[in-house]
Amino acid sequence: MNRYFFDVASKSYVQYDYRGRDLERPEQAREMAELIALDIECTDDDVSTGAEVQVRNVGGQKLFSIPIRDPRLIAA
Repeated sequence: MNRYFFDVASKSYVQYDYRGRDLERPEQAREMAELIALDIECTDDDVSTGAEVQVRNVGGQKLFSIPIRDPRLIAA
């Protein structure tokens, strides 16, 4: 298992994930990041343009990121 960290970042702030999650496959980390982004899109009215969920490994290397869409710009 590998530990992945899911930070929420925008141009003006970063919310660091200090706990992380142990996952067996990298695909699970992508799915988790997509779920976190979707949750923020649906619940946070104050989403900054350009915000994203950044996935990092134990060494702090950024593996990939998932954009958080502005809910006002998403078509229903």
